[in-house]
Amino acid sequence: MKDALYPLAFDTSPLTRGAQEYLRNENIRLVVDYFQSKGIKSLKRQDREELWYADWIDYQSAHRLYATLLTPKKYSRFCGQFSLVNLTRFLEAFAYFSPAHAYSLHTTFLGLFPILMSSNEKLKKEAIARLEDGALFAFGVSEQAHGSDLFANEFAVRKTPDGWTADGAKFYIGNANAAFIISILAKKVEAASAGNPAKRAPFVLFALRPRESSAFQNVQKIRTLGIRSAFVGGFEVRDHKFSDADVISTGRDAWDAVLGTVNLGKYFLGFGATGICAHALTEAVDHLQKRILYGKSVVEMTHIRTAIAVAFARLCAMKFFAFRALDYLQVSCDDDRRYLLFNAVQKAKVSTEGVKVMGLLSECIGAKGFETDTYFESAIRDSLLIPSLEGSTHINYGLIAQFMENYFSGAGHDLRAPDSLVMQDDDPGEHPYWFEARDRNAKTVSFGDCLQAYEPLRELANVKLFIAQVEGFREFAVAGTSMLNPTSDIGLAIAIGKCFAIVAYGQLVAENCRIANIPLPTVSLIFHGLVEDMSAESLRLSAMFPSDGAQQTQLRNVVQVPRTSASDMAAVSDFLMARYAK
Repeated sequence: MKDALYPLAFDTSPLTRGAQEYLRNENIRLVVDYFQSKGIKSLKRQDREELWYADWIDYQSAHRLYATLLTPKKYSRFCGQFSLVNLTRFLEAFAYFSPAHAYSLHTTFLGLFPILMSSNEKLKKEAIARLEDGALFAFGVSEQAHGSDLFANEFAVRKTPDGWTADGAKFYIGNANAAFIISILAKKVEAASAGNPAKRAPFVLFALRPRESSAFQNVQKIRTLGIRSAFVGGFEVRDHKFSDADVISTGRDAWDAVLGTVNLGKYFLGFGATGICAHALTEAVDHLQKRILYGKSVVEMTHIRTAIAVAFARLCAMKFFAFRALDYLQVSCDDDRRYLLFNAVQKAKVSTEGVKVMGLLSECIGAKGFETDTYFESAIRDSLLIPSLEGSTHINYGLIAQFMENYFSGAGHDLRAPDSLVMQDDDPGEHPYWFEARDRNAKTVSFGDCLQAYEPLRELANVKLFIAQVEGFREFAVAGTSMLNPTSDIGLAIAIGKCFAIVAYGQLVAENCRIANIPLPTVSLIFHGLVEDMSAESLRLSAMFPSDGAQQTQLRNVVQVPRTSASDMAAVSDFLMARYAK
């Protein structure tokens, strides 16, 4: 079980125990079989020519892959179950081979989940039946002029004597070319103009079936830096007529459905980031082990060994956090909503860590990583898209800051750390709360003592330094922000959120290091990176305050220098070189 927490590798010989464990899942085995048969040359050609992967859609449809993963047990005709463990491992393995192909599953989840959260039983059954027949879904929320500002959206619906009429356009919509149902967020325009023009129009979430509506027009592909063989597009809807039967939800329920879907769906992207970086790591290691420069093996060069060991440690931390955050999501309920913070941290930080990992690996692999016939070259592009195009990191850092006061108060002392899903033999299965959650108020979420996570590890020098940083930042959070109103200064809120995200990230990483009994050299190198990050972000935050202010003094105590021994660095480098050898 522990081995499965390390970054994946499906190309080593022999396979790692972690990869063998993943392959016990039939759906993952089918994914691996498909992509290994297809080959990297064919995938790269699709990428260069931006070809839609109709063959993959037919393959997943024939094996009901998406249906098995996304269908709640209650509605499934084919033994499907919405299992977080199965879905997240599948997404990780999927992105290991092709983030572009995986995008079709991510987007199908986004389009389907608002329907599953609704009370429209007839529409739920139709949607699941279509999913089990192989259909894709899409999530029609964003608009070109407004981005993440959903309140400014202009897509409108009007109530008519015969039902509803819809008009508008959407942009950056995945699967827009192939979705059977698109869940579209619109505004009910009459309500805004009746009596009070300043009043916000209520939201309406409705299902549109592109193949059955002549009002669905002008579908265009948006050419993006990465995931080129996927379809990210825009479309227009003109005078589309629909009935109450197609209404998913309205008003606050529609808003809650969108937020609930985004909160969960975008969280899953972090597992894709770990899969992308894991494949890039294996490709880099294979290249380095074959490379001779100046009569010397490249893997014996100190700066290369250091850079790839640091990249590996950061990648391990990404996966440790992601799967520990999954444990908190599994036990979520009205009285335990800690997952709201950890989901936001995943959306903001795990994917940005992936960009750092790719930067470090690029230093190691050199020119080879920019050759267009490698996975690595597309991984550089694809990893950038997750935090920027999909993750809305600035929004999530601002959200993270809202949890800080309660996190450091430790008022939820009765809340225990959840059991680890990765270390269990049995899948706990579905949790009704995921489909019903409504309360996302950060001010009502309780947390226990975050420092308990570090107790078994505190004798390590870098862990001890990080604990000191957490304590120093807590002093700033309690005293330094008492006279501030970060919500009135978005830049300040984001800067505070970046520092606090590292604190929350470190807690869950430490918990999984303890649970899985990770070797101490790896733990030391992981916290080397966290100490560096906390120091850097604290310096950036302190620059936002007057030089003679109390805040700079408090934040100065957060700045520390990592203490990592050469033997620890060598041990991690030797471990990963042996583990990922082909």
